[in-house]
Amino acid sequence: MLAQLRFSPAVRVSGTESLQELQQPDPETVEQAFELFSTEGYLVLPEIFPPELIDKLHSSFLATYSRYCTHENHADALLVGNRRVMVTVRLEGPFNDPLIYAHPLILPILKRILGPELILSGLGAVVSLPGSADQQVHRDLSHLFGDETLDAIIPCYALNLLIPLVEVNEENGMTRLWPGSHAVFDAHYTELAQQMPFVDPPLAKGSCLLFDYRLIHLGRANRSPAPRPLLYNTYSRAWFRDPVNYTRQPPLVIPAQEKERIPAEHQRLFVTAQIV
Repeated sequence: MLAQLRFSPAVRVSGTESLQELQQPDPETVEQAFELFSTEGYLVLPEIFPPELIDKLHSSFLATYSRYCTHENHADALLVGNRRVMVTVRLEGPFNDPLIYAHPLILPILKRILGPELILSGLGAVVSLPGSADQQVHRDLSHLFGDETLDAIIPCYALNLLIPLVEVNEENGMTRLWPGSHAVFDAHYTELAQQMPFVDPPLAKGSCLLFDYRLIHLGRANRSPAPRPLLYNTYSRAWFRDPVNYTRQPPLVIPAQEKERIPAEHQRLFVTAQIV
């Protein structure tokens, strides 16, 4: 019988100031975030993005990617469930903002998890259309070596940072997570999920969710009348390349003129990007 946990690990840091005013989190906060993420496999950062930025991203996404918000079959988008598509979002316009890919309150936590040489290896959105059903239980990628002893000690090699472009709630479909499942070697996801408790964390506008690539999860059904787009950044160790989830589209695309806008200190995040 499935059991639901009542609380989710969260670290609160203020994120409503301008980028110039933001300071790095103190070392204790970074270490707390690292410990929670390492143990649970995920972390919620409440209301860290300015709501007006999220509204701007949402409007831009609907204007630019509207074709993905009406039906599910596209040659350049991966179908990741019933009425649910994964779309590559070009780093341009309002998406080319250091607050999105190198938030000063989030980047130190990412570096603590993945090491200082981490890269941004993917940028896109998962769009859950109205009437979508629950996804199947899955990991974004399984353990690397297929060896129970070895994989049990491998640290996080990649994670997703989800930035909802709308409030995420029971109606439009929260992401269900199985805490600690990233550290459990088991190829049978459904059976494992039946044995472990889950969480369905709601996300207010401006909040974000980090989770380990190996964490068992699923997107809940969208019972609202509107599409629910979740922007995602995939961060990874420099050597990692996803061999599974990009069979229809490239993981990270930047127009050449937009790459020139990226500050020099963040250019190395984009070493694997496709420049167009």
